Amino acid sequence: MKKNKLYDLRWLNSLPVNGKAKDMLVQTGEKPDPVSMYAVQLAKWGIENGRIETEISVLETVEAMMTWRPVRLANFFMINPDGDYDPSGWEEAQTPLDLATVILEEIEEKMMHHFPLYRSL
Repeated sequence: MKKNKLYDLRWLNSLPVNGKAKDMLVQTGEKPDPVSMYAVQLAKWGIENGRIETEISVLETVEAMMTWRPVRLANFFMINPDGDYDPSGWEEAQTPLDLATVILEEIEEKMMHHFPLYRSL
């Protein structure tokens, strides 16, 4: 049986957004950890270093995402097997903070999609 690439974290981390996030993590002095999605690691860096303020529910989601299985990450970000993961503004992001902000905005947008009552709480 052929393994679905959505179950493979190496494949997810090889997507262009995650490659850029990995490079940006290195720029910050962080060591990218291949056991979680690089974009999520950069988002967490942005929050933890006090550079980006966000609601506690977003922080909790980001922290939880660090341990999610690849298929759950792919489902949350709506990444299809062709690797379509294109958060608005990621290519233009020039700094780690810029890219972390783009990723956090994407996470919050997906939270509103997957958790419709998120904003009403």
